[in-house]
Amino acid sequence: MTAPEEEEERRKGIRDFVNARRNTNNTNNKTLCLIVVDVQNDFMLPSGALSVANAEEIIDDVNYLVDIMTAEKDLVIFTQDWHCPKHHSFASEHRGKKPFDVVEIDDDDDDDDEQNTTTKTTTTLWPDHCVQNTKGAEFHEKIRVPASAKVIRKGFRKRVDSYSAFVENDKRTETGLGEYIRGVNKGLELSSSSSSYSSNNNDNSNGDGAPTRIITDCIVVGVAFDYCVRFTAEDARELFDTVVVLEDLTRAVGLGDSREEARAAMEKKGVSIVATDI
Repeated sequence: MTAPEEEEERRKGIRDFVNARRNTNNTNNKTLCLIVVDVQNDFMLPSGALSVANAEEIIDDVNYLVDIMTAEKDLVIFTQDWHCPKHHSFASEHRGKKPFDVVEIDDDDDDDDEQNTTTKTTTTLWPDHCVQNTKGAEFHEKIRVPASAKVIRKGFRKRVDSYSAFVENDKRTETGLGEYIRGVNKGLELSSSSSSYSSNNNDNSNGDGAPTRIITDCIVVGVAFDYCVRFTAEDARELFDTVVVLEDLTRAVGLGDSREEARAAMEKKGVSIVATDI
């Protein structure tokens, strides 16, 4: 099979997957949500500060997925690690520690902790990466981020890391993405209840001509499978009936058994992990 034929075969697999998700549970032409996790230079480039092996391999297929879902007016979200300098998760901030050591740290934020509620969080220490306003924090130059996409920045509070796009690692500080999605769904509910929506948006109706319901299905891709993709997908289950990780459009850090642990944890939460048969 030639390279163009292989590319078309991959794209067909992606199209078929999205179409299958769009037409499930006796509902046709559903609006979907896509979350593209942390496709940034420090993760994607071989020279990146926290390079994920073979991450650049997923770029073309991620772009194609983003393109077809944007064309269908699906909800497309990009997450962006956005650490302040001297972030508490950086190994360089801990004397005698090195990247990938696991430590217990205080996760209170000195500026915001009015009630002085300090808790301990076990965290992995990382190389300095995705520091605000640096090249490493930018999206990879070949990644297409549509103007209509929502960008959610996370991990910018100095003393707490944020793997999930929804809730930071202290498990109590929300990033704002959950509120944003609930707002989008509330808008869809209000629009669906109006006769003007039904008459002017026939392309978004189900097989019976009824207005589209709220967004219930979410697709997650990006890096890294065993960290930010994992925790984003797990927390997405709080908002969506169905969450699917397209494993062939992710890559993993692969620390010890992290990939296997991530798979087990996601499946326990009800996240589906699938390939697009490409």
